[in-house]
Amino acid sequence: MSGGFDMSYDYSDKLLKPKDKEVKLIIRDKKKVQKPCTKEIVKCSPCLPRELVRNGGFEILGTFDQVFEHWTTGPQPSDIRVDESGIAHEGISSMSFNSLPTDEVQFKSQRVFQNVAVEPGCFLVLSYATNFLQAGVDFDELSFRARVYYNGTRPTDIINIETRYASAILAGTGFDFHQKVSDVPVPEGNTTLTVEFQIRIRDRAGVTGDDLTVFLLDSVSLRPV
Repeated sequence: MSGGFDMSYDYSDKLLKPKDKEVKLIIRDKKKVQKPCTKEIVKCSPCLPRELVRNGGFEILGTFDQVFEHWTTGPQPSDIRVDESGIAHEGISSMSFNSLPTDEVQFKSQRVFQNVAVEPGCFLVLSYATNFLQAGVDFDELSFRARVYYNGTRPTDIINIETRYASAILAGTGFDFHQKVSDVPVPEGNTTLTVEFQIRIRDRAGVTGDDLTVFLLDSVSLRPV
């Protein structure tokens, strides 16, 4: 596929554990290197399990050009519309990506993202649920990518999950759950990361709701481990 990012199926449904290695934790008030905390002194670690993503269940709608609070959508107008869906993995709503009709079969793309505050030295686990709800008119393929990255000299991923659907028969099978632990801890000097979801659809779509390609996202979570 030309002009796109490489996509591959991710069938992981198990929590991956970071490789055994000594992780140096920086105590910010003392600027001192300390060994990883044990269960008895867990308060010394900045990597306590807590939710970093805001509105990961897409239950809070946004205002003005924001469809959902805390989530930013890519350039508008776009040939993929981001909207609210009442079909949810958890709660009562999810985010939906809807391809819009075009005269010919073509690639369409969109992205949504959120910046989150993090502690250097922590491994992170990203989880989310997706649902390839329906394939539109002349559907050819759909690629979905989840990223957690930081901006140094260039954007660098610490988590990357890519999924590709190459047939319309893969639609309508319900939600799939995805989860992955970062390959490396948050690098020293980075206190902000970006959680981003990218979608590319190749189809023509139609003018009615039943003729659109629809893909759902829900239950987004990013936590230290």
